[in-house]
Amino acid sequence: MFDWVDKHKRWIQIGLLFLIVPSFAFFGINYYFDDAGDAGAVAKVAGTRISPAEFDNALRERQEELRQMMKDKVDTSMLDSNEVRNAVINGLVEKRALLAHSLNSGMAVPDAQVQKIIREIPYFQDQATGKFSLARYNELLKSQGMTAVMFEERVRQDLRIAQTRGSVVDSTVLADAVVTKLGKIREQTRVVSQVIFSPEKAVGRVTVTDDEVRKHYDATQKDFRIPERARVEYIVLGPDSLGKAVAVSDDEIREYYDKNKSQYSKPEERKASHILISLGKDADAAAKDKARKQAEDLLAQVKAAPKSFEDLARKFSQDPGSAKSGGSLGFFARGAMVKPFDEAVFAMKAGDLQGPVETQYGFHIIRLDEIKAASETPIEEVKAAIEEQLRKPKIGKAFADMAENFTQTVYEQSDSLKPAAEAFKLKIETSDWITRDGGGDPLLAKPAMLAKIFSEDVIKNKRNTDAIEVESGKLVAARVIEHREASVLPFEDVKSDIAKRLQLVKAAKQMETDGRAALEKARKGDEAGLDWSAPVELSLQRPGTLVAEAARDVFAADPAKLPAFVGVQDANGRYLLYKITKVVEAPDLPPEEKKALAKQIAQVAAQQQWDAYLQAIKASAGVSIDTTKIERKAQQ
Repeated sequence: MFDWVDKHKRWIQIGLLFLIVPSFAFFGINYYFDDAGDAGAVAKVAGTRISPAEFDNALRERQEELRQMMKDKVDTSMLDSNEVRNAVINGLVEKRALLAHSLNSGMAVPDAQVQKIIREIPYFQDQATGKFSLARYNELLKSQGMTAVMFEERVRQDLRIAQTRGSVVDSTVLADAVVTKLGKIREQTRVVSQVIFSPEKAVGRVTVTDDEVRKHYDATQKDFRIPERARVEYIVLGPDSLGKAVAVSDDEIREYYDKNKSQYSKPEERKASHILISLGKDADAAAKDKARKQAEDLLAQVKAAPKSFEDLARKFSQDPGSAKSGGSLGFFARGAMVKPFDEAVFAMKAGDLQGPVETQYGFHIIRLDEIKAASETPIEEVKAAIEEQLRKPKIGKAFADMAENFTQTVYEQSDSLKPAAEAFKLKIETSDWITRDGGGDPLLAKPAMLAKIFSEDVIKNKRNTDAIEVESGKLVAARVIEHREASVLPFEDVKSDIAKRLQLVKAAKQMETDGRAALEKARKGDEAGLDWSAPVELSLQRPGTLVAEAARDVFAADPAKLPAFVGVQDANGRYLLYKITKVVEAPDLPPEEKKALAKQIAQVAAQQQWDAYLQAIKASAGVSIDTTKIERKAQQ
């Protein structure tokens, strides 16, 4: 049942980290299915509500992801665009619908599977031992206002969704004949020439009147609108403003180290190998005696020839996980194995043999290969990490006090940012033009910040904005230094550009007419006046200059009727005429290439199958979205 989860374990673990990062607000197990407060819901899915708070949190997460992806090329207006907002709500709706579907389908996730995934998340592992730390797990969850029960329920929900996807995606099957045919289509080549009918060549043949220009301007004034905009000066207060004012003493570091020595110590580990003669749960006394006798015989053989242990393990051990490696179980700490096995190993000396040792799995012949003594990480090696850990709460408290004073100063001395800048040693920055949709510094593009910048009090009364927390632990205050109302570019300023645009549109239509006429003549055998380019050999894999709009028609042309002619108008208004003079069929793909192609096609087919399945689930979930609470209103 959990094959898909096991195969994609790393992906699932990375996804779960988003449940525990500081910026993720958690609302509890009942959050998903709480019908209360539906008056403010932004969407309803399968009888449940998505609240504005959940949408806002998801939007902030997505914006931060985009910011990290684009780095210095970030377009702040795009981050809060309706496209991004709609993508976020659709993602929430899909997840909610999938979860409801998986629950209604009776899909179960055992506690053992949940615990296995959580224990293997690096975020919860002790840095010194690399093993799951219950203390660290509880501490991190507590810092986010979560209990283990709450977090584990969220993990269970994600695993249910993962199982649903796996059951659909993994069922995709492709016939070998389909792969073969698609491979031949992909690798088939065609010899092609082209003639370009460019609008620029027809500009002199078309005219645009002043009346046409004026009508276009009047009908499309929104295209020439300049939105309301402002330039501001602003100051930013963050934890780095504290400088080195927050210190951690050596005594504090030592005290923390002594109290948490378990985090910085590694227990004794032992490396052992074994040969297992397994025994079924319902084995009778005769079967048990037979298994014990076989184990005793193997022990005698090993004692007589110690170097034969690995060969005997490979041949006779019934533990599939260790037999192929000569019975080696690697290093493990006390308590990692079942009790009888564990007690035997930790009572042995290096090189000892013992057996048969009986466990619920059968009879074991055990060899202790190596002992790795317990160790402790010196304080010097972890001092910097401890210092940083102890600094964080101190910085948080000091910054909270400073932020309160900063907010008060900005508010009380609202006619200038200079007093706050001098008091907190901050540099006053100046922005480029920004609009209600953003622009300039990403910190100013936050909706809450933009709302303050373009408020009547700030613009008309020339006051500072309030200090706004634009990111966790970062406050910004701004002051408008220049403001301009929304306006439309005057007709005289744009009429020349409009005339050129309309002229090109007319020229493109003329070229399409000429191109279609030439296409019909060519198909009848008349190619007079057509200056064909040099023929080139193209394929779908190597299309060269073949435009996307023409690829389908060029490779769909009947190879039995050559030369074949195809015409298409591209996105730039050009009409392109193609002549296909030769078709070269592709040989069968080599096995490795065919295998790679099959994998690619299967991925595409699986995604299409999943998309269709997801749409069906959403359709049956009774989805309704209040777009008035999602989309930003366009500026007039």
